[in-house]
Amino acid sequence: MNTVIVKKELDIPVGLLLEVADILIENEISHEITGTDAENDCITLEVAYDKEQRDTIHEIEDLIDDYEEEDEDEDDDEHN
Repeated sequence: MNTVIVKKELDIPVGLLLEVADILIENEISHEITGTDAENDCITLEVAYDKEQRDTIHEIEDLIDDYEEEDEDEDDDEHN
């Protein structure tokens, strides 16, 4: 049976970069920096992973979502 490799782009906030890098390295997930967004303080990574690594990618996506929600909450607090 052939292993199917999925490629996906993730926008990683700079504040999470070290944590995400550790997760990618620990789980031996192939990744490449494909872009930057200075305005939004993030780096775009292309990750290549197989079915067994899908949960790890979901973990990273959850970290990003949580980080962005916290950032929005802080912005809302500053405006109130």
